[in-house]
Amino acid sequence: MTTKKRQTKQPVNIWKWLFIVLVAILLGSGAYLGVKLTTPAPAATADEKVIKRDPTFAVNLNKSQVNAIISYYLKHYLADSKIKYKFDLDQQAILKGKFKLLGYHVPFSIYFDPNVKANGDIQLKAKKMAIGSLSIPTKTVMNYVSHSYKFPKWVQFNNRKKIILLKLNEFKMKNGMQIKAKQIDLPNDKIRLDVYIPQFKPVKD
Repeated sequence: MTTKKRQTKQPVNIWKWLFIVLVAILLGSGAYLGVKLTTPAPAATADEKVIKRDPTFAVNLNKSQVNAIISYYLKHYLADSKIKYKFDLDQQAILKGKFKLLGYHVPFSIYFDPNVKANGDIQLKAKKMAIGSLSIPTKTVMNYVSHSYKFPKWVQFNNRKKIILLKLNEFKMKNGMQIKAKQIDLPNDKIRLDVYIPQFKPVKD
């Protein structure tokens, strides 16, 4: 009579597999972040649109008033977005947000000098960045932000030159109103905008 030898099962080393899964997650996160940080942004278009009519009226604002308007706009614009950010005016224009690095949310602040272009658009030139103890180039973080954050179509990034262009000539409110920048003097707390009310064609009898 022959007896079958029982096959003993090797115990599963759960810690080994947990370690492998953890490494896979970290490598995946690192690869995702690497792609976001290094993928070039879409090329900027050279054409500049211009509102070809006289402004309806001009409005003078201070930084507090503009910050309230921006906060209201972003609250509604980012309502369905998981990634939030802030844009404030102080002595400089400041973009504040977070990016995820190995499971941790790292806060950053990019400081811009605003410049009003001849056509009324606003150019923001990055001058410095605060990102805790990390040493990451500003244009690298801007590249990540331009790919991961939700921005309107009239906000255009040039990460190589560390510039954000607010193409106000392409921005139109729901009621058809448009605006152009006339003056931005942050140290003296003066912001002047030209406002354009849509022209309605008269209804013929």
